[in-house]
Amino acid sequence: MRSLRLLLLLLFALALAACGGQPAPAPLTVDPGNAVITTESRLLDRGFGKLAPGDLAPDFSFTMPDGSTQKLSDLKGRPVLLNFWATWCLPCVEEMPELERIYTAEGSDLAVLAVNRNELPDAIARFAPKVSVTFPLIANIDGAIGDRYGVTSLPTTYFINRDGTISAAQIGALTPSVLGERLKAIP
Repeated sequence: MRSLRLLLLLLFALALAACGGQPAPAPLTVDPGNAVITTESRLLDRGFGKLAPGDLAPDFSFTMPDGSTQKLSDLKGRPVLLNFWATWCLPCVEEMPELERIYTAEGSDLAVLAVNRNELPDAIARFAPKVSVTFPLIANIDGAIGDRYGVTSLPTTYFINRDGTISAAQIGALTPSVLGERLKAIP
C-alpha cells in the first residue's frame, strides 16, 4: 500500500511538472507610452566563460507586447547593438537618445535591444516615457542574460556582427564618436 501511494505521488508530481513551463507574462499596469516593453525574457544559451570578439553571441528570447516571442538569433543578417542598462543608471539614461538616433536613422538596418538588469516591467514602463525610445526595452528580472554576458557595470554594450558573433564590447557610456567607430567596425 505504501509503495502504491509513493507511485501515485510520483505520477502526480510528474504530471504537474509536465503542465509547468513558464507562466504567462503579467500585463503592464503602467502605460509606457510609445515604448516597446517586453515583460519576459529568457536566456537560451547556458554556456559559461568570458566572452570575446569572434564568439557567438549567447542567445536569449523575449516576449513582445503582442505576445510573440523573438530571439536574438532571429536577427542574424542584421547588425545588433545589445545594451545592458537600468532605470537608476544616469549614464544609461544619458546615452538612450543617441541609441534612438542611430536606431531610427534612415536606411539603417541596425537592431537595438536594451536589456534591463533586474527591474520589473512596471518600473521600466514608468521610466520609458522619460527617454522616448522605440527600440525594445527588455525586462530581465533574474539578470541571467547580463550574467551570461559578464555584465558587472552599467551601461555595457555589445556590438554583434551580422553573422551573430561578437564584434566588440563597451563598458561604460557610449559617446557619439565611440558609437560611430564601433558601428563602422561591424562587417
